[in-house]
Amino acid sequence: MNRTIDRRKVVVGTAWSVPVIAVAMATPARAVSPDAVVITPGTGPVITDWKGDHHYGSEISNPTERDYDFPITVTDAAGNPVVGASVTVTTSGTNRDGDVLAAYVYPAPLNGGPENEPHPTATAVTGADGKVLFAISTQNLSLGERPSYGTITTTVTYNGTTTVSVVNVTLTDSD
Repeated sequence: MNRTIDRRKVVVGTAWSVPVIAVAMATPARAVSPDAVVITPGTGPVITDWKGDHHYGSEISNPTERDYDFPITVTDAAGNPVVGASVTVTTSGTNRDGDVLAAYVYPAPLNGGPENEPHPTATAVTGADGKVLFAISTQNLSLGERPSYGTITTTVTYNGTTTVSVVNVTLTDSD
């Protein structure tokens, strides 16, 4: 019995094997991307235009007498919003009166400020747009306490992966 291989079957077999390999190679890269998140603002930015004595609460109409808005956006590596990520903002920095910054999930309450009512941490979960809004209170600074320095650390946890961003704050003025 003479066995021959039909040339068309070889070509068809070869053509079908290439896409299968390509799909198999693309799958691992796609499986990794939902766990990788991008935090905005990311590590590196320095806030220098904030002043002390912003502890009046978030909803006061006078912008010189209210807490600073601190929006966080969480996206995946492709720029799509990440829904359901846990976002924790932690503030640090002290001077002779006490804490320099305090963090709240927006809106911040009217209070005596971080030196009287320390509140270094706030946690919220991102919504459908991948965002959460925090409010940051600053300490009332006397002339001898300026400039004062603080740090805002944002920690995002999503699908078991934690990503951290650090923003430095310099307070140079007071109300």
